[in-house]
Amino acid sequence: MTLYVFSAWILALLFAAVVGSWYGSATAYALPGAVVLSGLAMLGLARRLPWYVGRPHPPEASAQQMEWAGQLCHNISSPSVTIQGQQITFANQAFLALLNYRGRGDQVVGLPFTNLLHPVDHARFATLMAIAGGEDASDAEGVLRLVRSDGGAIKMHASISPLSSVPGSLLIQFSPDAATAPVRDGVENSMSLVLDQLDLVLFKTDAEGRIAYVNRAWERLTGRSMADSRGRLLSVAIHPEDRDAVDRGMLSVAGGQLDHLNTEVRMVNGSGTVFWVMLRAQTCTLPDGDLLGVVGTMTEVTRRRRGEDLGSSRRYLNTLLANVPGMVYRGRNDPDWTMEFVSDGSVDLIGYEPWELVDNHRIAFGSLVHPEDREFLWAQVQANLAQHKPYQISYRIADVSGNYIWVWEQGRGVFSSQGELLAIEGFITDVSERRGAEEKARRRMWFEARTGMTSRAIFDALLAWTLHQSQVNELPFALLWVDASGLAEPVMSSSAEAAEQILATVARRFRPVNYPGAAITYLDNYQFAVLLTDFRAGEAARALSGSNEVIPAVSQLASRLVQELSAPLNVGGRDISVPVAVGIAIADARYIGAESMFAAARRAATQAAELGPGHCEFADE
Repeated sequence: MTLYVFSAWILALLFAAVVGSWYGSATAYALPGAVVLSGLAMLGLARRLPWYVGRPHPPEASAQQMEWAGQLCHNISSPSVTIQGQQITFANQAFLALLNYRGRGDQVVGLPFTNLLHPVDHARFATLMAIAGGEDASDAEGVLRLVRSDGGAIKMHASISPLSSVPGSLLIQFSPDAATAPVRDGVENSMSLVLDQLDLVLFKTDAEGRIAYVNRAWERLTGRSMADSRGRLLSVAIHPEDRDAVDRGMLSVAGGQLDHLNTEVRMVNGSGTVFWVMLRAQTCTLPDGDLLGVVGTMTEVTRRRRGEDLGSSRRYLNTLLANVPGMVYRGRNDPDWTMEFVSDGSVDLIGYEPWELVDNHRIAFGSLVHPEDREFLWAQVQANLAQHKPYQISYRIADVSGNYIWVWEQGRGVFSSQGELLAIEGFITDVSERRGAEEKARRRMWFEARTGMTSRAIFDALLAWTLHQSQVNELPFALLWVDASGLAEPVMSSSAEAAEQILATVARRFRPVNYPGAAITYLDNYQFAVLLTDFRAGEAARALSGSNEVIPAVSQLASRLVQELSAPLNVGGRDISVPVAVGIAIADARYIGAESMFAAARRAATQAAELGPGHCEFADE
């Protein structure tokens, strides 16, 4: 305020100087001087006014004053407390006994008084505080509900008085609510007292739906006083979205269109909280049939409604999780991956029931992870959790039979508002089929790169093209089916890496037919196919005019191939023989496609194997 007055004075002085300069030198000095004198005069006058001196801040209570207030409260026989602002500074023994805090005064002193007050009465308490602590401080009285240590509520008459000797402190004294005292003035008053004790809202409205009577349970339920509610529409306390339906229903009952009204609706209490009630209403008539209005009851059903909604949500969630092809989980971030929740999908995924994994009841989920993947899995998850990022990872896990399967997991951390990791949640599904296909393709590419063999797709295309050219130009060629499947049983006990090494060794023994005039491919299960278009390996190629020359040439190459492949092979530190049988199909017009020629060579190989290792057989010969 001072800065404002000073600024206005300076502006007036400048304005006077400018205006005075317009009327000559005498005015230029006289007018500003007058403004200066006027400002000094007003300043002198202002100093004499009581409002000039700012209102002082209320002094803080001293320790001695606070001790005096506590002693005063202690000497009062009725339940009493002293508060400073909103904080309890002293509570006497009667007050502690009233709320079942006897001998625990240290738990009460220092608390905000509203912590011991029923939430419905917070607004009423604020009003009483404003009266007692206002400029014209005076005693404020009203009915307040206190909350006992066991959670029960007790209604008391409260009197709030300012302590003039202790700045900022108030004394609150409590006495039994007179409204709850026994009334003996008549049957009507006695009945009203009984109805007020019910925890069921009873109401009566006129034909237009305006409240004529409500019992005290109305105050406890809605937070609206009985006196203020009389004469108002009952639907005022109803949620806006349900209000029209209630109005129509009440009018239908009053008009005789409905015998009664039973409905669940939402209400809004004085603090804005929404809750559900069961509203029942019917007409109220005199014996002669005259309509007095509508009577009814209200019962809170919020807890039941929430339970139904929660149950419905849980059923929906369980149905959803039961149809998810995988396992949904929530667990702790520890090396055991201790589970707190596991969906029923764990049975289909790894064969364990959810209860067997929760809290490591039977087995820890972390122990099921393949030993070679545990460190990798832990490091990947921790790195993503540190950055508050979701993670996706594939690894191997053992099922209930001890067989390892490939799984894919997507998860994320659950963090508190302070950034503390509370749990991890995620989803795990089986990807063994996809991983198996990927691994098989990878190993096949590795094998072909190491041995120089042709891929199956290229071999099939090359065979089809050669067969077509042979039939058009009458050029001879042969297809060999080499069966070394007898190796599968001896190497079953070897590791996957050892099996690959054995397969590569066998493939390198196809030297007799490994030249530009031939193509070799691996067919799986230690079986190979060889396409021969040049039967004079190591010599200048020449055309062969007929089958009389082709058959001996093919037989010679097949014999050399069998001799190379049948040499003993070292498996697991011991030498084993390689049983080999060869089926041969010579190009002919009867083969209408590559598949029919393959089938003929395969049948010939089967016949050769039946004759014993080292045999070669021609198809249809």
